[in-house]
Amino acid sequence: MFYLRILSFLAGSAVLLGAPFLMLSARAGLASGHVFLVLLGTIAVLLFGFAYFFVALAGHRTVRSQRLRTATGALLAFQFVSGGVLLALSQNSQLLMACGALLCVSVFLFLAFVYPGELPRTHRPMRRRDTAEMLPN
Repeated sequence: MFYLRILSFLAGSAVLLGAPFLMLSARAGLASGHVFLVLLGTIAVLLFGFAYFFVALAGHRTVRSQRLRTATGALLAFQFVSGGVLLALSQNSQLLMACGALLCVSVFLFLAFVYPGELPRTHRPMRRRDTAEMLPN
């Protein structure tokens, strides 16, 4: 799990450092007055990177906590949807290759941290304590 968390941190760093270079070709959208699209793309990139950092920081606790597992699943579901939209609609080959690699990392993290659910118990549960009525006199 430790190496998967390091992989998640590296993927988040790659998203935040590499996205501006891939978005340079989208600069024409800003010049034509589509500021909303550029702002939406920036927010999507930040959420995409945040999901990787969230898994890197809280990944060891997601196996035991239902709430963290749900939050991680929701963030990774956002990555699946946004990555699928980019793969379907984009014409930029560099963006397609980067998005495909990040989607593979997202699927791998989902299978490692969210899908297994809770760990099975490795010890027997303790028996109930005897009450005063059950003790022999």
